[in-house]
Amino acid sequence: MEFRSIIDIHVREYDRIMLEKSWEWLNDPEIKQLTLTPEMKKESQDEWFQNLRNRKDYFIVGVWRNDEPIGVVGIKNIASSDGELFGYIGEKKYWGKGIGADMMKITIEKARDLGLTSVYSVIGTDNINSQRLHRRFGFKMEKKLDGGRIIMRLQLNKK
Repeated sequence: MEFRSIIDIHVREYDRIMLEKSWEWLNDPEIKQLTLTPEMKKESQDEWFQNLRNRKDYFIVGVWRNDEPIGVVGIKNIASSDGELFGYIGEKKYWGKGIGADMMKITIEKARDLGLTSVYSVIGTDNINSQRLHRRFGFKMEKKLDGGRIIMRLQLNKK
C-alpha cells in the first residue's frame, strides 16, 4: 500500500514548545471532541511532561512543517505486544492535506521497531475521518465502548 505525501513533515522530540502547543490545541473545543480529550489542568500536564523521559510505556513526538509545530503522534499504554496509537493535527489549516497518513506510517513503523504484534486506537464514533484513515491502513473495528467510542485494531506483520 503506497501513500503519497502532499506536504513534507518531520518529527522532533516532544519538547516544551510542543507541550505549550498541545495545551492550546487540546483545549480547542473541536479538537478536544475529536481526540476524546478529558478535562485537564495545566499542572497535571506539566507533571506528565516532567515524567515523560522515564516512561517505557509511552512514545511521543512532535510533528513539524518547516519551523511550525503542527501536531503530535505517538503510542501509549505500550505493553509487551500491544500499544495504543494516538495523534492529532492541531493546526487546522493542515487538515485534509494527507498528513494523517504520514503520521500513521510513523507510528506503525515505531510499533514494529518496538516489536509489537498489534496496535489499536480508541476513536469517537462521530470521527469519520479518523475511522476512514485507520481502515486505509488495515485497521478493523474491534468493539464498541460506552460514551460513543470504538476500538479499531491492526495486526502487525513482521518487517
